[in-house]
Amino acid sequence: MLSTGYNCRDALNIGLLRPIFSPTEYIQIKGRGTRLYTFKIGNTEYEKKNFFLLDFCAVAEYFEEKYDYAIPLKLPREKTEPKPTPTNGGKPGGVRQGPEAPPPPPPPTREIPVWEGIDTLVSREVVVVGPNGEKVDVMTFRGSFEREMKEFAESDAEMKSAIADEDDDAVETIMNERFYHKPEMFYSPDKLIRSYGVPAPTPAFVYNAVGKRPLPTKDDIVSDTVDSIAARFNLRYREQKWLDATTQLLADDPTALNKFVAGDMTLFTSSQFNQLGGVSALSQFEAREEVFEALRQSILVRQSLLAV
Repeated sequence: MLSTGYNCRDALNIGLLRPIFSPTEYIQIKGRGTRLYTFKIGNTEYEKKNFFLLDFCAVAEYFEEKYDYAIPLKLPREKTEPKPTPTNGGKPGGVRQGPEAPPPPPPPTREIPVWEGIDTLVSREVVVVGPNGEKVDVMTFRGSFEREMKEFAESDAEMKSAIADEDDDAVETIMNERFYHKPEMFYSPDKLIRSYGVPAPTPAFVYNAVGKRPLPTKDDIVSDTVDSIAARFNLRYREQKWLDATTQLLADDPTALNKFVAGDMTLFTSSQFNQLGGVSALSQFEAREEVFEALRQSILVRQSLLAV
């Protein structure tokens, strides 16, 4: 699908899943993988040195080893109608015309398989930036954010001081006033959450970008949220299991998150709550209203709502 018109510089794998008969098309497709690119993972940079052609149809073998690019292409000749056979009705000196041959049988009908299943979107690797809906891939967005965040932290003395002191409130205030929603990439908390897949607050993304502290994983945030609320309300083991199951679901399922925020109790009919006794067992959770309200006010839920 990626032949011309899209400069995907970080492409590392190209799948050739159908025969290709045009050398020009093959060269264009192969060219998608030859773009130079610098990958940035944390504070380490890796230069793109190779890419893979996953060839299922011997296309690369043909065009790399057998095809002679020096031979000029043959132009198709104009198709002409066959001339009629001369006849004079069987008279001497003419050509006798025998009985007409039966017409050739029609060629067999080709059945082209058609996909009749349902295509499901598993993940989205595109971030919308800018006021006009421009789109970039996730890795480009992350790399740009981390590069520009470092430059901003070095050029802004107040931000540099706030990062050094790990003053989360100051970091978030400065980001909202001086960094977010600026051209060209129009960074914002919701875009960072979607691109990194982690419902973390703004300071966490900043500390990760400047190399001060690694970005927590989604599991880290879920675990910290459960431990904090459980300690605050002195929850028993079974009550903490309810809190953990609920928090895990909210972190993974936007539909469940919206139900929880709206107070829709049908959320707890999900299968993961069956082993805890289902909705009927939830009534024995005496402090559930206070606990769930604390969960609604948690960073995990508030940040997850930004990305919904």
